[in-house]
Amino acid sequence: AVGSEFKIDASYLSPNVSIAETVERATKIYGVSILVAESVVNICSPAVAAKCRLIDRVIITGSVTPMELYVVDLDYMSLTVEPPPAMHINWTSRQRFRVRQFLEAEKNMKWHEDAKMVSLFNENPEIAAMRFRYTLEFIHVFNMGYQNYSQGEWQVAQRLLTRTRTMLGVVDGPSMALLRFMEHPYQFEAPESWHGVRELGHANSQ
Repeated sequence: AVGSEFKIDASYLSPNVSIAETVERATKIYGVSILVAESVVNICSPAVAAKCRLIDRVIITGSVTPMELYVVDLDYMSLTVEPPPAMHINWTSRQRFRVRQFLEAEKNMKWHEDAKMVSLFNENPEIAAMRFRYTLEFIHVFNMGYQNYSQGEWQVAQRLLTRTRTMLGVVDGPSMALLRFMEHPYQFEAPESWHGVRELGHANSQ
């Protein structure tokens, strides 16, 4: 908390807050809905971590060491939006209580120590629909493109990431972001100082 004995502002000042804010802002740079920092992926089970796609290695404000960034590939536009119910429901106190009980039971089931989040990814039909377009071929080609980008082989990376940019039938944001970074101002020639780490700063959208 910050302030004086007369007024206290319960703000939390920490590098972790700055990092979290920058990662959130970086979703605009990479054109994705969900970015995951390396520290989060490291505490996931190997099966869940495998669902995350490595898209960059960056230095951001608040971090003193390079950080890997991952995306959780979910195409929410592939979901069908349910129409509102045709009939207006007059909720009674008893009905509301039962709904709250149901939601609480669903939450407790997911928090249970025996719950496996990877099973949710593999078995939930909505998540399966959102991940359908991200084929093994796409992931394989993107990973090759990213490795060449990381190792400074930017012309090879350009060829592979240009392919994955439109391979999904929609523009892949991370492919586009890496291509944009390599093109301006570098013209797809990695500078001599390149060590696979990008300065992202406060992650203002580019």
